[in-house]
Amino acid sequence: MNNLNNKHKILIASGGTGGHVYPALSIIDKKTFNKYIIITDTRGEGYFNNFLKNEYIDTHIFIHRVSSPSSKSIVNKSLSLFRLFVSLIKSILIIITHKPDIVIGFGGYPSVAPILAAKLFNIPTIIHEQNAVVGRANQFLSKFSNILALSFVNTKKINKVKKNIFTGNPVRNEFYEIAKINDVPTNDNKKLNILIYGGSLGASFFSKHLTLIFCSLPNKLKKRIKIIQQVRKEDFEKVQNDYLQNKIECEVSVFFNNIFEKFKQANLIITRAGGSTIAEIIASQKPAILVPFPNSLDNHQIENASFIKKNDGGWVFDEQKDKINKLKKLIINLIVTPDKLLEVSQQLNKLSSKLDSLTSLKTSSEFLNELLLNQVLLKREGADKVC
Repeated sequence: MNNLNNKHKILIASGGTGGHVYPALSIIDKKTFNKYIIITDTRGEGYFNNFLKNEYIDTHIFIHRVSSPSSKSIVNKSLSLFRLFVSLIKSILIIITHKPDIVIGFGGYPSVAPILAAKLFNIPTIIHEQNAVVGRANQFLSKFSNILALSFVNTKKINKVKKNIFTGNPVRNEFYEIAKINDVPTNDNKKLNILIYGGSLGASFFSKHLTLIFCSLPNKLKKRIKIIQQVRKEDFEKVQNDYLQNKIECEVSVFFNNIFEKFKQANLIITRAGGSTIAEIIASQKPAILVPFPNSLDNHQIENASFIKKNDGGWVFDEQKDKINKLKKLIINLIVTPDKLLEVSQQLNKLSSKLDSLTSLKTSSEFLNELLLNQVLLKREGADKVC
């Protein structure tokens, strides 16, 4: 579908964490829409500004301060509902001013008011769920949206109606390119690159336990690995010093701006199990040890990780149930027998092909953009018939 000369405008509403923002960024394509209106919170603003500064796309970003209304505190609940009301008024004014043709929400409470406002103006809406369990905001919004786009085939906590469509979770094209150059060290002369990151904020569990595991390895295994690790600011100095004192080659940082490059270098990834992370692992076909965040809402990270495990696409470590020694044995096993990493990469290739067949062999970004555009055209056709 050629849309180079389109005049379509889209409003994207998203929570501010990486799990919500990265899929939203992945669908931005000036060939499909020529104007983007973004509603997010202060956390998301940085992501969008950083991505869009070199894209030369007509964009307007609005910041809404919204929080969860599920607090047990009456004061906090009242404040959250007031902020939601303010966000609704702002969303109505934004829609009146910019007149978007369609609105898509990527979850998180900043997406609630824009979807409701769009409903008031009879503007088509799509909400996208990144996890294997529908989040609270999307559960509420599914009653009002035209389509609920799913990242997992067997997503939990959904109303099983026709408007649920599997689209997969959009990731940047760079992750698909990484899959074409995957390799695994087959001799002692080439080091095994291990990428460790805990989402957009890092993970103290990794800084504490993984550092101990790697520093306690036999010297001959220490020489065979390179650690690329994202850490919290308060953990940076200790983690880096521990690796250097144990003569382990490392690259430690609070934040990696070039995460694609780090993925490309990695032979093994150790990470949390957010929806976007799962999608990036499948797209890049990188073997991973998943450590689900134990306090994720409705245990959605455990469900996300289970999907990978059921498809033999990686390993899962439960930090609340499993002993650290189990993780250490797994890591040693993978360092000593790296062929197992290649086997898992091949399983991820099969899984990726299987999921592509559900989206007409298109990437999730392409399929979702096509779905968005079709909703715009259907709306316009209906308006033309009325006229």
